[in-house]
Amino acid sequence: MSDITPGSILDRVVQELPNFFRDGVDQIATGEGEYIRAGEPRGTVGQVGQAVARSYCRQYGADPGAAKFGNAARIENACRPYLDDIDPGNGATIGIPFEGGQCDDIYQIRWDDGTGDFAIGGSILGPLTAVGARLVTPLGSGPAGTAQYEIEATGAGGFLLAETIGTFSASAPTVRAVNLTDIADDCGDPPPAVTQPGPIADPTSPTFRFNPSGDININVGVDILPNGTINLNIGGPTVNVNPFGGGAGAVGNDPVGGAGSPGSPSDTGVGGDTEGNADEGEELVGVLVQVLGAPVGANRFFNNSELVYRGAYYVAMGYPGRLGLDMSGGTAETLQFFHAQQRGLTNYRVRANVGFNLRATPYYRELES
Repeated sequence: MSDITPGSILDRVVQELPNFFRDGVDQIATGEGEYIRAGEPRGTVGQVGQAVARSYCRQYGADPGAAKFGNAARIENACRPYLDDIDPGNGATIGIPFEGGQCDDIYQIRWDDGTGDFAIGGSILGPLTAVGARLVTPLGSGPAGTAQYEIEATGAGGFLLAETIGTFSASAPTVRAVNLTDIADDCGDPPPAVTQPGPIADPTSPTFRFNPSGDININVGVDILPNGTINLNIGGPTVNVNPFGGGAGAVGNDPVGGAGSPGSPSDTGVGGDTEGNADEGEELVGVLVQVLGAPVGANRFFNNSELVYRGAYYVAMGYPGRLGLDMSGGTAETLQFFHAQQRGLTNYRVRANVGFNLRATPYYRELES
């Protein structure tokens, strides 16, 4: 048995990290990621992986509009439950920016700060695209202790109507558009607008000390690159990870490589395991697993006439002494192919659950120089 090393732990964190961001089961059940926020991993790999995912989310939360984070919708979905625990109310919101104002008529803009209803000078032609109040000077800083707001409206042709007003209220005045041509103003509301997520201060730097217990005490580096991938280290070599992909960056010069060729099949025996590795100059494409026998009462169901087993076996792929578990093996058909998580992997292991007998056939291809 190979010794457990920092490198082997890092390799498994790299392989597991995308599972935190996919969060498939939670997203099917609740519509958004929850494991980054509420998961309670017990093993070293899971705890470090969750800490890395949380650091990624905190960096996103500190600057949600940063271009370097790329796929914002998926990141928001995965990270927002955790960020809401840190500082709720900073997520994206959606709603109509104002009511009415969509008729091809003449409008007057009015505002009310609780002391009275007032109109700003002039009128504007609809349909209106923007109506609102923008804070210019906070309360207590303006003349005679007032706050100052600029009342703004944009209408047809991009014409801007604006006026600065003073108010003794700490809250923004209510602004509305009054149709001066047709009192009904029944042309509907503007389309809903999304307010983008607000920033939350990141309490840690990209390199932080992670010490949840006596078993783990390391410096974790999480540096997000312009393409949205992570440069990750735990006090040793730095590895690049795509949190929404399949682990570390691709290896090899050929971006496709083909389907490969089958190697020699081998059986696990009942409840046993089988393993193998690519020859020099080859990489592992994946493993084809066939269920030869199953115990009485095995957890199974039919999907479009295909027999599917739950928890029949576990497939792991990686490098010598550094295999990463493929989580998709939780449910598998009688004959199922498992693709290598990334280019350049060489080793595999298939382990049968109690009472199952399996046949595993590896597929390899040559690495092109």
